[in-house]
Amino acid sequence: MKELDDSPMRKTKEDAALTRKRLLDAALESFHTNGYAATTLEDIARRAGITRGAIQWHFGSKADLFNTLVRECYQRVATQFQAIYTQGGTPLQALRRILLSWLTYPEQDADFRSMLELTLLKTEVSPELAEGMQEKIQGNRASIQFFAGLIQQGIAVGEIRPDVRPEAAATAALGIINGMTSLWLVDPTSFSLQSYAEDAVDLFLQGIARV
Repeated sequence: MKELDDSPMRKTKEDAALTRKRLLDAALESFHTNGYAATTLEDIARRAGITRGAIQWHFGSKADLFNTLVRECYQRVATQFQAIYTQGGTPLQALRRILLSWLTYPEQDADFRSMLELTLLKTEVSPELAEGMQEKIQGNRASIQFFAGLIQQGIAVGEIRPDVRPEAAATAALGIINGMTSLWLVDPTSFSLQSYAEDAVDLFLQGIARV
């Protein structure tokens, strides 16, 4: 009997979760198509087939919706990458695997690509969007620290040259990922991230590896 009593509540929660997802999907499509500034809550509501009031109930303002969209997209991708980060291997093997995964991923995930295009090419940074952009900044810093830790481990076991500065090399590694990704987003027909990834990553690793 208790299961029957709980059923309407579960249904309400499921409906709310579904509505929230529809709004986030519609927001990504609208922001990506029109840019943040030109997109209105009415545009998003119309695309989602939901009232504007539902957006305000779930998220509040347009800026709150944008910031939530950015945060949850990066959280989703980070969760998917957990298995890649924990597969083991030597420090250089782990660094190569992770760099290749990050460099090729935008070509595999259309929603993540749209998010990158939105945040890098179609949105001017303003105070109301600081929270969402801060998520990206913190993610970059965490990546640099993680890469630096792997590089330090590589130095300790003799895989990487002892004169390599871990933080500098880690920043260069992230620069390769972000730089090549930005070039591809601007002109995706000029090259494929997946076809260039191994060459780019291996050139970087050869530069820091101990011979």
